[in-house]
Amino acid sequence: MALCLVVPATLFMALLARAEFGESRARYERQLIATTRALVLATDRQIGQGQSILQTLAVSPDLIAGDIPAFERQARAAVAGGQGWIVLLDNERQLVNTRSPPGEPPPTIGLPDYRWQTIRAGRSSVSNLVRPAKAGQFPPFVSIDMPVIVGGKLYDLAYQQPPEAFSSIFAAQSIPHSWTASIVDREASLVARSKDGDRFLGRKVSDQMRKAMTRGNEGVTLSHTLDGTATLSAFSRSSSTGWSFIVGVPRSELSRANFASVGWLTMASLVLLIIGAGAAVLVARDISASVRGLGVDAKAVAAGEEIALVPDRFREIAEVRAALHDAAHQLRTREAEELRAHQRQQLMINELNHRVKNTLFTVQSLARQSLGRPADTPGLTAFNERIMALARAHDLLTQSVWAGADLKEILEETLEPYLDRTVLAGPPAALTPNAALALSMVFHELGTNAVKYGALSAPEGTVTVVWHVDPGALHRLTLHWEERGGPTVSPPARKGFGSRLIAASLKSDLAGEARIDYRPSGLVCVLTLSLPRTGRQEGERQADI
Repeated sequence: MALCLVVPATLFMALLARAEFGESRARYERQLIATTRALVLATDRQIGQGQSILQTLAVSPDLIAGDIPAFERQARAAVAGGQGWIVLLDNERQLVNTRSPPGEPPPTIGLPDYRWQTIRAGRSSVSNLVRPAKAGQFPPFVSIDMPVIVGGKLYDLAYQQPPEAFSSIFAAQSIPHSWTASIVDREASLVARSKDGDRFLGRKVSDQMRKAMTRGNEGVTLSHTLDGTATLSAFSRSSSTGWSFIVGVPRSELSRANFASVGWLTMASLVLLIIGAGAAVLVARDISASVRGLGVDAKAVAAGEEIALVPDRFREIAEVRAALHDAAHQLRTREAEELRAHQRQQLMINELNHRVKNTLFTVQSLARQSLGRPADTPGLTAFNERIMALARAHDLLTQSVWAGADLKEILEETLEPYLDRTVLAGPPAALTPNAALALSMVFHELGTNAVKYGALSAPEGTVTVVWHVDPGALHRLTLHWEERGGPTVSPPARKGFGSRLIAASLKSDLAGEARIDYRPSGLVCVLTLSLPRTGRQEGERQADI
């Protein structure tokens, strides 16, 4: 009872604390995403300024005319006072480099092949961070490349900037000192960083962040910075340059921000839970012992054992124990009565089956005495075989206490001498006693015909019986009997007794019909009938409804 009072309050406070923590983290995530988007815009704007300079210089009359000295003066004026410089080069050498002092020949470094391929394709692009193959060869830079034609030859007009040119973007976005903001290129190499940018320049971002960046152009994830600080980090990718911008807040800062609102709720919940648990243990100790005793009594009822009436100081427990005692006594009484009833029922069914079989044998004897020897009476043997088929069907029904029989069991019993040459395939189909008797006679007639005239009269002959049941309201059964490998079959001149027996049994007892096809390759018989539902099937159908 104490727990019933304390646990809901504790759960409510836990949910409240969790909601507060989630809302606090969501606020940080929104702020981080907004900051990365601002970095994207600021960087794209700065790169756009460089592209504007290139577009202006690309249409310079001096460049178009091939007056390189005049163009160089114009290029130096365009970037004067800024951190960037202009380079005009091809894949072999540089014609202009405004980073070099005026009058000094530009460096003899040409454009790398991977960037020259982009220029040859006629596309402008923003490079990744370019670093020298050898230390001291040239400082790292980022290049904005644009293809131009000078004197009928293709060149790259580039606006290049050092990584430091992007560091001012962090200050303009007022990023808190404890946070870490980074700009990385398309290869996930660090271009600029709000803290220790020179130390980590060109380093790859952490594996956690790289995996997160492969899943989308924007997101938030838990990761670590390059100096090992655990952070909640957000990233956004520029659609124009393919660069990514990462901003991370230390998780310790998140924890401190959430502790003030969540910590007291958590402490109060723990105190209430401890108080409630202590009270529950003290109050429920005796009740638990009594209830465990009821569990032992319930197992005794299931085992059919007698339950002793033991007094208990809890009135409700005593009442339940008394009820279990009465239930155990009633169950034992009913089991004894059911056993005696089952024995009586089995005795009566065995006696009935014995009397029926005696009657059938009496009928056989009367037929034999009245009609003479089988050799003198052609139909007597078939008559005796039909009587025996009926007796075997009675045996099957006796085994199931006249609850019915399965279709496959009837077929196996009827075709037992020829099962090695018979294929039976179909789902379980429960038959009522009347249906079992009727179909037993039908299968006997088909089997007898197959042995005398059909497939089973030849050594290689086979019989295939396939059936299926439509589980609808009519519960229709369709059975396909097909003979192969026997002598050539032709339609009889007249219908025999067997054909009339099959048609009459199906029509009168099973509300069905038989279609017999005398194919040259073997007889084919299709039986279609309605199966009355057995008691078990009807119970299942009512349960489904």
